[in-house]
Amino acid sequence: MAIQKSLVLGMMSSACLLAACGGDTLDVPTPQIASMFTTSTDGWQGAHADYHAETAPTDVVWESRALPAPLSGQAYYTGGTNRSDDLFIYSKKKFSAYRPSTSYALRFEIEIASNQSSGCVGVGGAPGESVYVVAGAAPTEPKTIVTAGQYVLNLDRGNQATPGATSQVLGNVAYAVPDCGPHVYQTKLLKSTAPLK
Repeated sequence: MAIQKSLVLGMMSSACLLAACGGDTLDVPTPQIASMFTTSTDGWQGAHADYHAETAPTDVVWESRALPAPLSGQAYYTGGTNRSDDLFIYSKKKFSAYRPSTSYALRFEIEIASNQSSGCVGVGGAPGESVYVVAGAAPTEPKTIVTAGQYVLNLDRGNQATPGATSQVLGNVAYAVPDCGPHVYQTKLLKSTAPLK
């Protein structure tokens, strides 16, 4: 039996540029990029990877939705049935105003809403602690490609709780209610602990 691994993303998602590397001074402002998702998906597009044809999910969604009670407002919702026990659901957006051949130090912050308490057991892993939130950046567009019959991401984003060259694991979707307590939607803020170059 496959488990439903889903979460509501949104309310705020931002990547903060700390500094351009390679010099003591920076002659351009260091921007903060934010997506609030209060009225739309703000140009973010969804895709998914880490499955074979026979385990492809049929119900993956990326859309703007009203937050479930007891929360209020709009958010960016993404979710799907994890038939491969390793499904990677991702969203991407192209940002401009960066200089070519320049290194940047990035920090990420995202607020999620989740109904997964900690300490639960599920097929393929815990529905809270085993569902990771990953943030990343690359000069190449993230795309799902087929390699040896498996649908994978074209970038090194790592896997599960292990980061890759283009990503950071910010945390998981479990919130503080222990012992698989009541499944009530709560928000959780996830942040970078160090910059990503």
